[in-house]
Amino acid sequence: MTDTNNQIIGSVVDDVRAVAQDRDTVSIRAVVENLGSVSQNGMMLVPALIAATPLSGIPGLTAICGLTITLIAAQMVFGRKQLWLPDWIMRRSVDADDLRSALDKSDRAIRFLDRHTHQRLRFFVRAPGRMLIKVVCLLCGLTMPFLELLPFTGSLMGATVTMLSISLLVRDGLFAVLGLAFLGTTVAVVATLLT
Repeated sequence: MTDTNNQIIGSVVDDVRAVAQDRDTVSIRAVVENLGSVSQNGMMLVPALIAATPLSGIPGLTAICGLTITLIAAQMVFGRKQLWLPDWIMRRSVDADDLRSALDKSDRAIRFLDRHTHQRLRFFVRAPGRMLIKVVCLLCGLTMPFLELLPFTGSLMGATVTMLSISLLVRDGLFAVLGLAFLGTTVAVVATLLT
């Protein structure tokens, strides 16, 4: 296996961290504008990763991340090349210190992922598997606003979409498998909490 990701995941996170420098708050618009050259796969990783961090404890943030994931995934499913997000989402912001802290805490995990992602099990990230992953991300995003009512479940769904986004970003089918397995675990946790 040849490692061809060239630290892609870390680069996306570093770009987000750069936006948080010398600011009091960071808007989604600022992140999107800074990541303008990043693929939609990379763009979807950002709200998923944020939802998977302790920032998900901020009221409403998991819902915003979920809706953002839904819109990005829907545009990917329908083949839209230019990313569009509504202005009311673009204006949403988080505290820059909180964002930097969450990214710093995730840094070791991100570097670990960059070292261990490879192009493998490619049939999971080629058609039709690739389209299935996009649809699953869309459905995960749709459920996230409702999961705000159940402790930690929004973070679990954010982690699921993070793994699926990584699989699309670096074409690593193993992360698609892990993401789908994690989705099953998340569904089981939600079902347990609801019974």
